[in-house]
Amino acid sequence: MFRAKYGYLLEDEDVRRWFDNLAAKSLLTATVYLRNLGLYCELNGTDPKGILRDDGSKAFRDRFADFVRRLEREGKASSYIARFKKVLDDWFALRLRHAAAHYTLIS
Repeated sequence: MFRAKYGYLLEDEDVRRWFDNLAAKSLLTATVYLRNLGLYCELNGTDPKGILRDDGSKAFRDRFADFVRRLEREGKASSYIARFKKVLDDWFALRLRHAAAHYTLIS
């Protein structure tokens, strides 16, 4: 059976919940977001819980700005870089939204 490179992230119940909620709308989006979250963690030597611990801190903002500038210097497209911000914003939103308002129902 195929094993996704960042599939191990789904062992964390919060990541699994986030993924399952995204997948209720679109499995493709959920898979892309998981890959982007995993790649961000890999490139920055962190994990999803570490990102949440640092959310809102000056250190996180500085690291993220440095990350963006590094990708720009590497010639990455702005749309590629913007995906990381979108994924991290959604990851942060999971813990900020009221559960009933955040979770998608499968019809």
